[in-house]
Amino acid sequence: MDITIEALSRHRELVPIVAQWHFGEWGHTDPGGSAADWAAGLARQAGADQVPGTLIALSGGRPVGVVCLVAQDMPGFGRAAGLTPWIKGLYVPEPARRQGVGALLTRRCEAWAGALGHADLYLYTERGSAAQALYAGLGWQVIDVGRYDGIAVTIMRTAIKPAGGTSH
Repeated sequence: MDITIEALSRHRELVPIVAQWHFGEWGHTDPGGSAADWAAGLARQAGADQVPGTLIALSGGRPVGVVCLVAQDMPGFGRAAGLTPWIKGLYVPEPARRQGVGALLTRRCEAWAGALGHADLYLYTERGSAAQALYAGLGWQVIDVGRYDGIAVTIMRTAIKPAGGTSH
């Protein structure tokens, strides 16, 4: 699969598709929300030059994955306070899974955070999930576990190489 990754802002016509992916996967955490609300939020963070922002993976012009970089995540979870930035909303639709899209989006998000001057990057995922296995396979380390939004979660961190390519 030939994949290009670009800022979602370059493909605004795809915002409703990405919003539907996200809302379908995580909408249960926003009982008063709608796919339209989520689309409006994604449209506001569609660029990839700052945080928050969103990257989209394309294959043959079709969307095959998305990831967001945000300043904070897990509001109200005290042990996550002050950690920044976060990968959020990594999603690859079923037909494109297990083809390296998630790993590619994760690595591109890591590089983006590094280019913005960050030394670490964080995320949380459901404990024991395929997503946790993906991140662990990419070298992410578990830094905490707990319950958040009614699920058992794992908080993970990775050290980012600075834009110059050397380690801290």
